[in-house]
Amino acid sequence: MNPLSPVKLVVLLLACGLCGAGGGYYAASFSPIPAQIAVVDVQALVKKAVDNNQAQTEDDAKALMTKIKSATQPLIEQGIVIFDAQSVLHAPEEAYVNIE
Repeated sequence: MNPLSPVKLVVLLLACGLCGAGGGYYAASFSPIPAQIAVVDVQALVKKAVDNNQAQTEDDAKALMTKIKSATQPLIEQGIVIFDAQSVLHAPEEAYVNIE
């Protein structure tokens, strides 16, 4: 003696599904989206290159910029915005890109 007929059961399941989807959408619309940024300390990279005598010519500077661009290209393809560290007041440590 089931009080729910098959039609009522299907309607109830559909109503529960719609309520769950609506609640999930409502919750997601108020959830903050984490910032998609990364920070590169270009000045520190240049200083390190000068200290190691790797920044003596224009070709060395171009090589350093190529190295920075190749390291940040995968991040850019993911939609992450890259900032120079001199333009950032505060950022979490994990936002900084390590370029070797």
